[in-house]
Amino acid sequence: MDSFNLSLLIDGIVGQSDNQILNIVLPIGLKVLGGLLLLLVGWVISIRLSAWANAFFETSDLIEETIEKVLVQLIRFGVLAVAVVLVLQLFGVQTATILALLSGVALAIGLAVQGTLSNVAAGVMLLVLRPIKIGEWVETAGEGGSVSRVGLFRTDIVTINNVLVSIPNTAVFQAPIHNYTRLGRRRMTAVVGVAYDSDVDQVCEILRKVLADNPAWDSDPAPYLYVSNLGDFSVDISVWAWADGSVYFDAQANFKLEAKKALDAAGIEIPFPHHVEIRRSV
Repeated sequence: MDSFNLSLLIDGIVGQSDNQILNIVLPIGLKVLGGLLLLLVGWVISIRLSAWANAFFETSDLIEETIEKVLVQLIRFGVLAVAVVLVLQLFGVQTATILALLSGVALAIGLAVQGTLSNVAAGVMLLVLRPIKIGEWVETAGEGGSVSRVGLFRTDIVTINNVLVSIPNTAVFQAPIHNYTRLGRRRMTAVVGVAYDSDVDQVCEILRKVLADNPAWDSDPAPYLYVSNLGDFSVDISVWAWADGSVYFDAQANFKLEAKKALDAAGIEIPFPHHVEIRRSV
């Protein structure tokens, strides 16, 4: 608009009577006030509904915790989206126009953030297929720990050193996932090396007793011990034993400690790498 048209517009408004100016400004002001009120109401309703949904999910076992957090977020943003659409309609924007505008914006955003949308798609697949759940101990994308959150964009894992690692969902979905909790029990494979002059049968009996003294190890299936290798300086005995995943780490650490004590008490040597030098006279 050039300066001439702008001056005509100003002169036209100034030249109107007070009632005519009021008739122009009042509808606009009411629409602005109504729009702000709608946004405020939508914001309050979104908070109340999301809080109610969160409280309901916490007391119900209908939906898993992994999906609960995503549903709460969707409820909140869904209510806010409805409020924004109502405000636009209040100002005379038609629904078809809104949908066309949203389609164009979605296309532009999609081209700009393809990687982010890939994470969203991967997040949806993780929520649908559920290879991991909150609280499970997993290894994926080079990280291992307890799953604390599965979101639409990233998956959070707390490592054994209490470090929070946030991994893009695409990396989690495309990488192999080792879930150590899902099946309940885990098998320990420990290797105990003893000297060549040791009585292997005695060693196996000692190790079986160490396992039997700890109730964390399952008796069915029974522990399995066998000579797995005749090494350069030791006879290696492999020990297979099953324990519940919740006590597996403690049971494994206890076995190694008690096995060392029991073998020492029996006078059985656990050798270390060494070389024997033989000198012959010419």
